[in-house]
Formats: sequence, structure tokens, C-alpha cells
Amino acid sequence: MSYSWYSGGKHAVYDYLDLWAREMSWMRISSIRLGYTLPESAAKKLHIDQLRLSIEGRNSFVFGSDYEGYFDPETYGNPFVQPISRSISLGLQVLF
Repeated sequence: MSYSWYSGGKHAVYDYLDLWAREMSWMRISSIRLGYTLPESAAKKLHIDQLRLSIEGRNSFVFGSDYEGYFDPETYGNPFVQPISRSISLGLQVLF
């Protein structure tokens, strides 16, 4: 009985697995960082040597041909997988 289940017998489980297969192309922006350094002349007016501001986003965007946004395409909606978190970080660097 178990052999016919694996090998394509009358009730082969593999005949029904294509119900979960889906063609899907996608692209994830996993990390993007933007920064700005204040010009030296403006920093001197504030009595500092350098001022730099930055922002970073991790796992911010997912683009895809058939991606509907309700599950993560890397895990394909597996409920037993930890979801990939999104985060935003702000940075401030001041040199005196």
C-alpha cells in the first residue's frame, strides 16, 4: 500500500502536488541606505567639524510579476517559517 502511494499507484500523492506550484518572479530590495553630510562651511557655523545624517531600510520592498503581497515569496507562505522582518534605522554622526 505505501509503495503504491510513493510510486504512482492508483492514489499517488505526487499527482496532486502541482496544485501548490506557481510561476512567480520577484525581486527584493534587502538593504538601502541614504546619507547626507552637511557641507563643511555650514558645519563650521554650528561650531562642529562634521555632521552626517543617514537612514537605512532593510527588507523594505518586494516587486514581482505575480506577487500579491500577502505572503513572503522567499518562504512561499509557509506558516511554520519565521517571517522576514522590516526595519528602518536612523543615524546621526557629529564630530567636534
